[in-house]
Amino acid sequence: MPIEIQNSVGSQGANNSDDVRAVKTRLIELGFDWLSSEGVIDRVDQLTIATIKLFQTIKTGVNVITGDGRVDANGDTLKWLQASNAPRWQTMPAGSPAEGFVNDELKDKNDHHDFGTSWLADTLKDTGARYKIDFLSGHAAALLSLNDASLPRGGFTGSHKGHQAGLACDIRLPRKDGTVGGVVVGQSAYDQNAMRAMLKAFLAQPLAGRVFLNDPVLRDERLCSFEAGHENHAHLQIKAPERVMD
Repeated sequence: MPIEIQNSVGSQGANNSDDVRAVKTRLIELGFDWLSSEGVIDRVDQLTIATIKLFQTIKTGVNVITGDGRVDANGDTLKWLQASNAPRWQTMPAGSPAEGFVNDELKDKNDHHDFGTSWLADTLKDTGARYKIDFLSGHAAALLSLNDASLPRGGFTGSHKGHQAGLACDIRLPRKDGTVGGVVVGQSAYDQNAMRAMLKAFLAQPLAGRVFLNDPVLRDERLCSFEAGHENHAHLQIKAPERVMD
């Protein structure tokens, strides 16, 4: 539902209770439901400000937390809260062989990088479908295997420079025996053809952004860029869409 506020909400905002309630209710509707954990819906605290910053980072399309933590009346953050394609926060999809991808991250109970935006979830599902049609239908190869996305409430993660705003996800490298992981670029077991198809399927998506993978052949084909530490996995990053208002 569209929301309206009379004054600013958040860091150094007017923080009138009705306005705070409207903003927090909308964020909860969009999956940022930790705001309801204490049952205080009409008061601004540090968690509220952090959540607004996370939302601002998402709508800006960057991967490190930014923003002023304030929703201004008639400002861009409010317009994104009102948008029909506002980002939702969710667990990343599990996938299946029928969908061309699986989410191995969900199986790891000691690693909680399972979360991200609906924009990323939809892009990954469409990437898996495209990979299945374009490559798996004619080849015996590994499924697209998802790994780290973002933490349950986003924000800083010591495991990654980015991955803070639910706009990025890692994938494991495919092997020629149809499994994934435990291999680096350049090893004989690495299935470069499957990796090429995975990256092409991702880059065909409307929100596809940068890809990091230290594969010189695929880099020369303009399918990826070099980034330190990306010899044993690829990093898929999306951008924010244009805002849609009803």
